[in-house]
Amino acid sequence: MKVGKLTVKHQVTIPRDVRRVLGVKAGDAVAWAVRDGQVMLVKHESEEPTPEEWEAVLRASMPEWFDPEEDAYWADL
Repeated sequence: MKVGKLTVKHQVTIPRDVRRVLGVKAGDAVAWAVRDGQVMLVKHESEEPTPEEWEAVLRASMPEWFDPEEDAYWADL
């Protein structure tokens, strides 16, 4: 069992081996679940799309944004 200590700001460092198991790094979100007096820490999967997912949505919904012929048509503006 790993032990941490709360700072005066109620913060705690997640031990390195726990971070590795969770697959988290600086800037990642984590979530706590409380069940029957036990607390579970899990990596929070963001609901925000990744840049790749966002590009796929744009390509599907607005293909003209990625069309070289369209770019050429508007190039003189």
